[in-house]
Amino acid sequence: MAHGRSCLFLACLVAASLSSTASGFVFKAGGTGEWRVPASAGSGGNGTSAYNAWAERNRFRVGDAIAFTYQAGNDSVLLVDKRAYDACDTSSPIDTFSDGSTVFTFTRSGPYYFISGNKDNCNRNEKLIVVVMAERSAVDNGTSAGLPPSPNGPFPASSPPPPFGIDISPAGNPAPNAAAPKVAGVAGTAALAIGALLYALV
Repeated sequence: MAHGRSCLFLACLVAASLSSTASGFVFKAGGTGEWRVPASAGSGGNGTSAYNAWAERNRFRVGDAIAFTYQAGNDSVLLVDKRAYDACDTSSPIDTFSDGSTVFTFTRSGPYYFISGNKDNCNRNEKLIVVVMAERSAVDNGTSAGLPPSPNGPFPASSPPPPFGIDISPAGNPAPNAAAPKVAGVAGTAALAIGALLYALV
């Protein structure tokens, strides 16, 4: 009987850990991943940058990531607030990435502001706003209260992301900005609670 309890408890723990993982998508900044002054860059102003035009055509969700490649020592990626983004203020970023190959994982919904660490490059539209939507749902309950289709893309809400990224699984090494705690999903928590209840009853 004790062996049965142990097996049941172990099975519930495995189910909880498997159901709490969610996969994300790694987007390459601008579609190519290259972080540089856009070829059609103007002299600052209120024009939309090529990076923002790209971001507007994509859907970013919590758990997704964005990859930037650039020449270390000559450029960097700064995570900033809206004020610093608008002013290309490189003096007090929220976070700085300068290794030449940055993968940043989105840990919350809302806007993220990225600028070049080189102020001149930022003034020439090497900057990006990414608006992140809510977390990916592990189970579609059929209520269709999901997100509306992207206004600039042909992909319906149920379509996979466009083909210019890499599908990832969080089972690998965490991204360099792994400040985000791993949070168990609702299904994992429910499985753990049911397992504990069954263990207590048996």
